[in-house]
Amino acid sequence: MGALGKDFIEWQTSVMELERRGEEFARRIADLEKENELLQQRLMENEQGSGFDALSGLYDDGFHICPDQFGKPREEDCLFCLNFLHHKGRK
Repeated sequence: MGALGKDFIEWQTSVMELERRGEEFARRIADLEKENELLQQRLMENEQGSGFDALSGLYDDGFHICPDQFGKPREEDCLFCLNFLHHKGRK
């Protein structure tokens, strides 16, 4: 196989890798859009209560309420979130 054939195969491999990564990004975007929609629905449900109640509810539902990770699912307790809830709950 000549140099042109090898170049074509390398190009084709690169295109296939870009397609794979594009599909991966599309799946991740879809997941984030679903997560965002759920969070928006949850906030709308708690609109009658206080903002603190809404944040507390989000935390209870398994989401971060701390600034760095806000809205991201959490798998265990978060010290930053708990610190916020503890301090705001006392006022």
